[in-house]
Amino acid sequence: MNYRNITLLSLTASFADNRTIVIDLNMSDPISEIYLDIRATNGSVFPTVGHPMQTVTKVEIVDGSDVLFSLDGLEVDALDYYHSGQCPRGQRNTYEALQEYNHIMAISFGRFLFDEQLALDPTKFQNAQLKITFDYDAGGMTPSAAKLKVVAAIFDEKTITPVGFLMTKEVKRWTSVAAAHEYTDLPTDYPYRKLLLQGRLADNPPNWVFGNIKISSDQDKKVIINNEFLELISGMCRENAFMRESYVVSSKTTNTHLHITPTLDVVAAATIHGVDIGNYACCIDGGDGGYMGYKTQAQFAQDIIVTGSAPHGTLAIPFGKQDVIEDWFDVAPIGSLKADITDGVADCTSKIFIQQLRKYA
Repeated sequence: MNYRNITLLSLTASFADNRTIVIDLNMSDPISEIYLDIRATNGSVFPTVGHPMQTVTKVEIVDGSDVLFSLDGLEVDALDYYHSGQCPRGQRNTYEALQEYNHIMAISFGRFLFDEQLALDPTKFQNAQLKITFDYDAGGMTPSAAKLKVVAAIFDEKTITPVGFLMTKEVKRWTSVAAAHEYTDLPTDYPYRKLLLQGRLADNPPNWVFGNIKISSDQDKKVIINNEFLELISGMCRENAFMRESYVVSSKTTNTHLHITPTLDVVAAATIHGVDIGNYACCIDGGDGGYMGYKTQAQFAQDIIVTGSAPHGTLAIPFGKQDVIEDWFDVAPIGSLKADITDGVADCTSKIFIQQLRKYA
């Protein structure tokens, strides 16, 4: 068989503490993708304390002090949506008391699954390790415990010689100040495939969080991007920005909120979860910033379909045709690359992270 899945970590027992799980990547076969299967046991009552992927505070791949990948759970999830267009990849989204929430997200090292040119080759490193850090009750419906399973899609009998892999890292995060400019010197070490901005803030769509977005090289000798959020997500950044997900939610006859993945232009519809027919209305309000109001008329759970854009308040700026390696932004010839982000509102934790081509030679 040319390809196969291997289990890097069998499903753990439930744990109710904050921990970092370390997995050695010591196989000899190149890795195309790694799948993180996150599960959490919901508490008995609302409210939701945050999006469930906020329970994953950091995902890293390191080789000693060399960082090959470093994002938090919200960033990994948003990158996977934009990278694969699978929305969702796999999930059991439930805000039901004492039920288990389940969400799967992927770390991709190639342009697509089983990309023969780009893959993570563990033999190129001394001691590559995957590290996943949990704050198990930082998101979701006041969870009481969490579980984790990790699977990798690898090349098996098919011998390949990848030229490199996609390396993604967070460059910076800051607390926004309305109308302020946040200047960031961006690295110029490896070619850029994507640059992503993330700003998730309750009741605030990301086009309020981010004002103008400017990226320029060599002290504005060349201005590459100088646009507002909506201009970008409606044009060059539109690919895979729109998404659809579903939830099963316990009844709540007083006003409460659900944390959902889309953050812009959110539309939701609910229907009773069961076989009874009656006057069991459900009201849904808002959704900006992934913060959706929810109230039911009677004690019946609801099935909810949610659509919208900008997963976790994220914008993905592509640099060149995404399937053509030679078309990506080669930053080696330039002296400096700078982002000038104008904050729209205050008190959002905003982030910049980048996906780059890292070659082995």
